[in-house]
This record gives sequence, structure tokens and C-alpha cells, in this order.
Amino acid sequence: MAAPPRILPAKSPAGPLDRRPAAKGFTLLELIVVLFLAGLVAALVVPSFSGTLESARLRSSAAEMRAALTLARTLAASGSRVRAVSFDVERGEYAVVGEERKYLLPEGIRIASARVGTSAAVSELFRVRFFPDGSAEGAEIVVASSAGGRLRVIVDPLTGIVEAGI
Repeated sequence: MAAPPRILPAKSPAGPLDRRPAAKGFTLLELIVVLFLAGLVAALVVPSFSGTLESARLRSSAAEMRAALTLARTLAASGSRVRAVSFDVERGEYAVVGEERKYLLPEGIRIASARVGTSAAVSELFRVRFFPDGSAEGAEIVVASSAGGRLRVIVDPLTGIVEAGI
């Protein structure tokens, strides 16, 4: 005689042998947690960028001032005549005398102090002269930001070479 057929227990729909694909995606709670963490990180990081931007503007201003002073030195040597850069501290403006272009310090950047030649400090208006032999009036101009950063632009009196960021 033949053995009776075996009856197997029914599979539960949620059992481990269920072959249905799992639902893909994120739950609303997971999305809220991720957005909260991203917002928290952004709130901590953004304030540090304002200091970086201010520092970049300060460095850029000092470099541009250095370029204008170097241009005056080059024009003095190539034109065999004295050239100067004039500064207006109150307006934050400077220009190579005899040239059309005027330079303007960006908002939040100012000339904190300046010394030209042997004078201890200069007034609101001053000039730095460059001579045809490559020398210059020695000068030290301190450029400052509203955040408190400071950079010096120095003109060497013997060589007329301008250095910024010291």
C-alpha cells in the first residue's frame, strides 16, 4: 500500500521564508532626523565662513595696494621721473598719480595707520613717492578689517620693493 501524502504546515505570510521583495525607501522619521542633522551642521559651519570671507577681502586689499605701489615703482623707473601713489584714508581710496584708475578699499576694510619716510604717522591724505633709480620713500601702511585682522604693506626705501601681508 502507498503511504498517505504528507501534509505540510502552511507558510505564514510574514515568515522567514517569504520571498516578497521588501519595501524600498526611507521612513518619514528617518528623513526628518537626517534633515535635522544637516541643519545642525549648517548652523555650526556657516558662521566660520564669514571670518574666512573677511580674511580673504583683507588679503585681497593688501595685495591690490601692493600692486598699485609696484606699478608706481615700475613707471618711475621706466619713465625716468618721480611717480607717487596718493592715499585718501577717509574715503578708502588710492591711485597712482597721473593714471586714471582709482582703487577703492572694500566695505569693512580701512587704512588703520600709515608711516611715510621718517614721520611717525600721516594725516588723512598722504603720498608714497618712487624715484627713477628704483628707490622710494620708505612706508608702512597697515590695512585692517572690521573683524580685527591687520596686514602691513611695506615699501623698502633702498630698493623700492613692496611687500604685503607681513
